[in-house]
Amino acid sequence: MRKNNNALTLAVCVAAMLGGSSSTWSEEPKTQDQETTSAPKTQDQETTSAPKTQDQKSTSWDMSPTAAPFTAPESVYSFGVSVLDGDRQQRGMFDGREDDKTWVLLDARLRSRDDATGTWGIAEGHDLGLTDNRDLLLGYERQGEWGLRFEYLEIPRIAPYTANSKNEGLGTSKQIIANSTKFGDGQTYHIETERDRLIFNAFHTLNNHIKFNVNFKHETKEGTRQWGRGSANEFLLEPIDYRTLQFDPTIGYSASDLQLLGGYSGSWFRNENALVDTYLQGDDTSKLASHTYLVLPLDNEAHQFYLTSGYNFSPVTRVNLKISYNRAQSNEHLPTTDIAGLSYANGPTRLDGEVNTTSMLLGFTTQPLPGLSITTKLRYFDEDDQTPGWLVVDIPAAPKAKPPTPEIQVHSTPVSLRTMTSQLEGTYRLPYETTLTGGVEHKDQKRQVPFGNDIVADGLDDERFVPWRTDLDETTFRLRLGRSLSETIDGSIGVEHGIRKGSEYTDSVKIMGNAQGKINPFFIADRDRDKVRLAMDWRPLERLGVQVNVENAMDRYGPEQEPYGRRKGSAQLYSVDVDYTPVDKWLLTSWYSYDINKTWQDGGRWSSTGVHEADKSSVLKDIGSSLGLGVRNQWNEKVKLGSDVQWTRIKSSFDESVSVDPVSAATPAYPSGVTPLGEIITPSTRLNTFLEYKGLGPGILRCDYTHERWSSNDWTWKFSDGSSYVYSAKTDGTLIETKDTQSSDFFGVMYTTHFK
Repeated sequence: MRKNNNALTLAVCVAAMLGGSSSTWSEEPKTQDQETTSAPKTQDQETTSAPKTQDQKSTSWDMSPTAAPFTAPESVYSFGVSVLDGDRQQRGMFDGREDDKTWVLLDARLRSRDDATGTWGIAEGHDLGLTDNRDLLLGYERQGEWGLRFEYLEIPRIAPYTANSKNEGLGTSKQIIANSTKFGDGQTYHIETERDRLIFNAFHTLNNHIKFNVNFKHETKEGTRQWGRGSANEFLLEPIDYRTLQFDPTIGYSASDLQLLGGYSGSWFRNENALVDTYLQGDDTSKLASHTYLVLPLDNEAHQFYLTSGYNFSPVTRVNLKISYNRAQSNEHLPTTDIAGLSYANGPTRLDGEVNTTSMLLGFTTQPLPGLSITTKLRYFDEDDQTPGWLVVDIPAAPKAKPPTPEIQVHSTPVSLRTMTSQLEGTYRLPYETTLTGGVEHKDQKRQVPFGNDIVADGLDDERFVPWRTDLDETTFRLRLGRSLSETIDGSIGVEHGIRKGSEYTDSVKIMGNAQGKINPFFIADRDRDKVRLAMDWRPLERLGVQVNVENAMDRYGPEQEPYGRRKGSAQLYSVDVDYTPVDKWLLTSWYSYDINKTWQDGGRWSSTGVHEADKSSVLKDIGSSLGLGVRNQWNEKVKLGSDVQWTRIKSSFDESVSVDPVSAATPAYPSGVTPLGEIITPSTRLNTFLEYKGLGPGILRCDYTHERWSSNDWTWKFSDGSSYVYSAKTDGTLIETKDTQSSDFFGVMYTTHFK
């Protein structure tokens, strides 16, 4: 989905003519914490067109008047042109630059100030030469008194593959499965969404103690997302047409010892689509059984009131208190109840959903002795789900059927929980420039156990699929020792040990036919956790710096209350960073990291009639390696150049062993047509080289060349022979096309000028 908004284009171009900064592409999506800002500058980057990397993330701009610089305002204007040649679908998911394209590079930043009144005017625009990844900011404020701000952002998300399908109505409220055995000769779909976000912010300082702030946000999200229906191997596209409003007014009070901030946060979500009707082409649509109805996210809203306060009892003692109450509600009409014979006759027509959340955080910090500081925290969190436990499915028993079928009931399952967390931490400065930090954290959680119905009167919930437990108790001990070993070496070591235990499990009965529930859910299972972290900062020479980091973590799940589930997990990280300045005007940097994550888990396999066939033990492993090299040179007062290369390799493996049940000895370890999962290896390389020249007029001319290469043998959308994935050839011949190797070349030229 691509939109051309002529009014917006005119507005951002006018803003661009006022002044500017620079940009080309960013591999990071814009999030709520990455609103409209300029790219951060490093010591070798003034205002340039270099592509932003993952370590060059934007930071949000504080609306406080103290955030405005108190120097003479400087404006920047950048313009140029860029060409992208090749394939970049994987890396271009969030910036709209996924294939061959030529676009204008146009950024602007205008800042003016009336020295007599202290009034600032601000206009900023980034990526103004694009059509789906622009952002714009307009602001007007008087230092220390009031301020207004308007922001607009475009945030795309493009799937890194295409679909070729004969299905009809994809992305609408009525979608028809083509019932075709052919594939590849249908319509090609590029699956994407786009968010348009408008933000208005205003503040007013009443006096030296009181400040008002209001923030209003409106966001639309439109497009399609890959979808399906139940367990059927069929291709659908979910229609997305969301509207979200958020309103956040606050009032703050600040004095020498007391600080208060109170506010309200309200959000309203609206979905323009409620229900999607799907059926197979050629079926008798007059019959209810021919249709599969899919409900889309329901409208909802939430309202939160909160108060944050802090008080200094003395220069070394402070208390903080945070209190909030939130009510989230969803009571939209259930669209399935409008379909005759579809819903349970006595079921609800509205969800009547309501979740009330109360939280409180009390913190105390003091320094009772020279060299000793103590921090304590107490947190209370209560999530009370008031949604009724509706009976939504009731299928009568059929004792004369072969085999006989029991009565089936399904209720909605509201879940509530309450958590109390207490924490104590102390830091003591020992002799010989050594610092010792120790702490303990205790968490006590009470979880509601939803109970459906005991149809067969055996004391067990006949709707439960997963074992449950009501109480969780977790204690974590932390210890860290840091020391300056010499004038050039700083080091630290930290250890952590956590123990989580809980009450007895409430058993489940609906696991693979008539088998008893035997799963040990990892998020509530007993667990021992150990972590170790070593860090060292070494600067043997004035021009050489080395940073080393080693981390290790291990989780062990048990005791063996249930035979299936996660058994243990581990994670290791090793990294080293080096910076070296051999002579003036030269800077060399390098870094390398290696991480490995493993999970051991056990599972079982049953036949469709509930007969246990086999058990399997799996080791899931991810191994990542990353290497980076960089060079910068200030050739002379007019020329600056540099180059960076980044290489990564991620390997995922799925080792498993299968043990066939002796009772089912004739059953093979792997059914016909099923083989063990293969490894997925994904390497990628990125090279960027730039040259800056200051000899043409008052500005800076910068040239960038970037080469990227990404490849993967990911079988997610492939068959075992490497061919493209095709949906069920008997009903839906949709073809998913991906590119295993993607290579692109980017060249950009940008001229940046500064003026006051």
